[in-house]
Amino acid sequence: MRNDEMYLQLYIIRHAESMGNIETDEPFDKTNPPLTSHGKKQAYALGERFKDLKEFTLYVSPLDRAKETASCISDNMIIDYDLLERGVRATENGFEDFEESDAGCIERAERVIERIKEKHRNHENVIIVAHGMYAQYLIRAALGIPFGIMRFSVYNTSVTKINFCETELPKLALQNDVSHLRETDGEKLFWM
Repeated sequence: MRNDEMYLQLYIIRHAESMGNIETDEPFDKTNPPLTSHGKKQAYALGERFKDLKEFTLYVSPLDRAKETASCISDNMIIDYDLLERGVRATENGFEDFEESDAGCIERAERVIERIKEKHRNHENVIIVAHGMYAQYLIRAALGIPFGIMRFSVYNTSVTKINFCETELPKLALQNDVSHLRETDGEKLFWM
């Protein structure tokens, strides 16, 4: 796939470390936890990674950890409720957990990918900031991999990049890349 044949470069990113990702006795909203202090450093490093990408559209889950992570990339973001984590839905009073089937999550992810592919067809960069479990559904939907065939690792602030062109199947250019975390996570990168 040559660069001039690509119509879309899609970046799928998991939010930075949140209170829900660590063991703690501190009280927090388990459905919508905030970033940890370490997560804020990870988000900053992610923002530095994308600072030279001049033109892009940024889609973000409405949950706080995703919005706070995305704000390190840009304040110009589109909040997309189809990017909520698997098993979380919006209510009048915020968010709540519910039983979401694999089929429901797959359908939602396929809808997101198709909408983005239809809307962004002119050599565009699109960044999605979402959640660990749901990102796996997005990656599968983008690559056309049926559910249950394989799982993807999706670390906090990891970048998965998928390139689309008219004449070939989508190509996985990066998966679960956390090279921007060298300064913040150091030795931890070796066992991720």
